[in-house]
Amino acid sequence: MAPKVKLTLNTEDATPLKDAVKRKKASNETLAEAWQRLASLKNNATDQRMLAEVKAAMEEGKIGREADAVAGNKRLSKAEVKRLWVQVKEIHKQEVLDDMVANMPDNYWLIQTVERLDEFLAILDDEDEAAFDVETSGTNVWQDYLVGHVLGAVKADIHAYIPVRHNTKETQLDADYVKERLRPYYENQNLKKVAHNGKFDIHVLDREGISLKGLNWDTQEAMKLLNENEPRYALKKLVTKYLNIPSLTYSELFGKIGFQEVSSLIVAASYAIKDSDVTIKLKEFQLKHMKRFPEILEYYERVEVPFIETLFEMETTGYEIDLDFAERYAEDLCRNFEALRSDIFTIIGEVDLDSPAQLKATLNSCLGLKLESTDAKKALAPIANDYPVIADILAYKKQVKLYSTYFNVIPDLVDKATGKLHANFNGNGTKTGRLSSGKDEEATAKDGTVNLQNQPKPARIMYLAPKGYALVSGDWSQQEIRCLAYFTQEPVLLEAYRTGRDVYSSLAAETFNKTYEECGDGTTYRDAAKRVLLSIVYGTTKYGLSTQLKIDVSEAQILIDKVMSTMPNVVAFIKANNKSVDRQGYVSMDKNQRKRRLPEIKQNPSWSQKNRVHRQATNAIIQGSAAIQSKITMNALAQLCRTKRSKGKDWRIWCTIHDEAILQVPDNFTQDELIEFEDIMLNSYVFGNVPNKTDIAIMRRWGEGVTKEEWFKK
Repeated sequence: MAPKVKLTLNTEDATPLKDAVKRKKASNETLAEAWQRLASLKNNATDQRMLAEVKAAMEEGKIGREADAVAGNKRLSKAEVKRLWVQVKEIHKQEVLDDMVANMPDNYWLIQTVERLDEFLAILDDEDEAAFDVETSGTNVWQDYLVGHVLGAVKADIHAYIPVRHNTKETQLDADYVKERLRPYYENQNLKKVAHNGKFDIHVLDREGISLKGLNWDTQEAMKLLNENEPRYALKKLVTKYLNIPSLTYSELFGKIGFQEVSSLIVAASYAIKDSDVTIKLKEFQLKHMKRFPEILEYYERVEVPFIETLFEMETTGYEIDLDFAERYAEDLCRNFEALRSDIFTIIGEVDLDSPAQLKATLNSCLGLKLESTDAKKALAPIANDYPVIADILAYKKQVKLYSTYFNVIPDLVDKATGKLHANFNGNGTKTGRLSSGKDEEATAKDGTVNLQNQPKPARIMYLAPKGYALVSGDWSQQEIRCLAYFTQEPVLLEAYRTGRDVYSSLAAETFNKTYEECGDGTTYRDAAKRVLLSIVYGTTKYGLSTQLKIDVSEAQILIDKVMSTMPNVVAFIKANNKSVDRQGYVSMDKNQRKRRLPEIKQNPSWSQKNRVHRQATNAIIQGSAAIQSKITMNALAQLCRTKRSKGKDWRIWCTIHDEAILQVPDNFTQDELIEFEDIMLNSYVFGNVPNKTDIAIMRRWGEGVTKEEWFKK
């Protein structure tokens, strides 16, 4: 007889029992039931995609469950699925690469021998147009290097990849040999070139000692004219969307490695060559649609394509930074904002000044305020005169931003090889076609670059003209207002520009029934008229105007109505723009050279949305047309610099900031040469019967200019 065993249970601790139940359930749950359970959870779109892809991979036998999960008899969890999804994506990448290699078209050539290169170049000799692209070790044109050349013969429909610097044991031609063989083609003005984001490739070739000539189409910039609302302008995204050619991006296929690390040259070729093929196809697609709008096509080819070279030259010139000055100024800023912080803490106690929630609560408590936010412009600035501590807080924030965004950062962005700071300009950085600078959408986080369009005046003094040079600056005086006068033919504006009188004082005198002299600079009349006029250009609402002028919204509306009553043509212009965008869904810039599409007006917009679109419509016409003027003028200035360089004078296009163009020139320039510069600023693009005006300044340090009269006196 077996001995009796007494079983003692810990009835107070249910954990072992629950674990046992879970294990029992897990052992009994089928995989189908597990997927059903996971699908019933709260899943977003990404989760649903993940579950579907991992489930499919399991069913196809590509992956199995994790070994420790099986050994521990664990239920399939969402966390495990997430880990498995990483494997699934890697498997998919490899499948795509294998498929690309297996199905690489016969007209895709991997060139590894001199004989094959000779054969391809013989084909290129009969071409009028070629696509080009460069593969690189990264996206920083000043630090990374060329890994291989991609070229496409358009008529022959032959596309080639010539690897030169891959980390591989496979055969590659010598980089210098290939460069010299390709140079005559790259530098042939008569062989027209097609690229996507060609400015990047031009930079890389320039560092190789090749000066590209003959660029006549860039599919990235063309798409920005065809659809400025496109969410992404990466080549693979565009051809997938518009040409129905499925294409994964570089990062989706290769992750974060440089192209030189792709050791299989056939894999590298199957990826790289496709860029040439689809770039040509995308160009054909774009050209077909642009031909429907001849004014846009003519503008694109005459202005936007040459502007790529203008930007390339501007970026290459770079900026000399006064590092010693920057260091001293940064130290002064630190001392100043630390002293301000100490003073602030003495009054309101220690608080995180960078935390809006903490700052709002503290100010409301200590000062008896009822602030809804701590927004500097809307909430704090209007009451700064009444509360010295708030004035100190605003000063503190301004100095911290100067330090952290500019003086403590920009010196570190100076390129060690060139000794200069280099910007990355986007020729169509805004939807109205205005220039911007900073990172492009495909740059990585490590690629330091600077936003030249956003340099405050205190930071500008870091920027120097090199020794023996000067910075010559010209602006487009009241560019947008002159554009408004041109479109509206408003008499009060036209008369002011015809006679050379101040346009804001003239408008104020007309509006408030005062003499011109009573509305001079600094008067409330002129200030009010100026702000209302600019609100038309920039799309400011009555609410924004009330904040600017520190008046009630109702008073702001009365002021707007009063000023507008003196400009019936402007009122009619705005109404016509509203009707046009309501009917067409877009507005056109000067001479129909580009469009601003506002499709939301056709999507049953709310009252506020419709008002916003109406403001954007007039704003887009003015700002977009001003951008056209700026680009045409910048192209003319770039050509002036090229002409000077051909004569042995080192003139360089330096920068354009909003309504200002700056050249870097030898400081022995003559008055006649300055007249050449001024003539281009005034006459390259005139808005009809409205004359341009430009103010010239000459600088050794950006922002510290003298007049031309003062310069030549010295």
